[in-house]
Amino acid sequence: MYRSFACRAFPSTLLRRDFSTSPALATVIVKRVYKPPLVKVAGRTHLETPQHLVDKSVVGSDDDKWLVYDVEEKSQPHHDVKLILLRNVDDYGVKGQVVSVPFHLAHPKLLLPGFADYHTEENVEKHKDIILPEDSIINSSSSAKEFITFFSKRVFDICLSSSTPWTIEKWHIKASLRKHRVWVSEEQIEIPGGDVNGPDLSLENKEFIAVLAINNHEKLSIRCRIHHLELDDQIPKVDRWYFRAAEPVWEEERSKLLDMNRVPPNMAQRNDKCLSEEVENYEQWKRQREDRLA
Repeated sequence: MYRSFACRAFPSTLLRRDFSTSPALATVIVKRVYKPPLVKVAGRTHLETPQHLVDKSVVGSDDDKWLVYDVEEKSQPHHDVKLILLRNVDDYGVKGQVVSVPFHLAHPKLLLPGFADYHTEENVEKHKDIILPEDSIINSSSSAKEFITFFSKRVFDICLSSSTPWTIEKWHIKASLRKHRVWVSEEQIEIPGGDVNGPDLSLENKEFIAVLAINNHEKLSIRCRIHHLELDDQIPKVDRWYFRAAEPVWEEERSKLLDMNRVPPNMAQRNDKCLSEEVENYEQWKRQREDRLA
């Protein structure tokens, strides 16, 4: 949609629209075909021209031609940016790692927050104390990295009987992982916190940590949430429980659970008034976590 306007200050010959945060678009540079006139006021610079005079100058004028542009550069070729991570960054790598990141993600996600720096000779010398060798094996494979990126944020529901006595074992974790289409052996699972026994309604919707070994190289801590079955009449259902924060089973795991990553709220959740408090709690948790992990 075009809009009529007049120029208060220097009329740009090149205009730039930045779509760099979108993976599908990039910067578009256009050039005016006709140079628009400036509104001048004696004794004032162009930047000090009152807005009402600028608006008045276009009344009744044919300014469509000022909206005609020639495309100078339609898009930037997609490319990767080589960076040095200055801290551990979820989904990207560990402190000192040299990574290549698509340019539309590098700037908003890493450079602007100060989580990374460009990989230049000057910065290599500046950060030589933390830089890891580029041939360091951080992940056993690219698919293992993608697996960790995705499942490190998820909450796994551990469904247990409300009438038969139980102790949470490795096969409970294995069964929950299968619901997420992840097949592992019990030898790959560890429950470091200790035994959890039930049925115990005080444990409902509480969480604990299980550790999953991947390719005998990485170890992924996953968030497990306890749910008793067949208790709808005794325990109210928690709407979208996977998005809501929960109390730990063991107090000694509280700080580690707080530092584990979580899935950010999507647009529908952000617009849901019923979840407004939870969204605010998430944003507060995220800020505090960033400060702790900085």
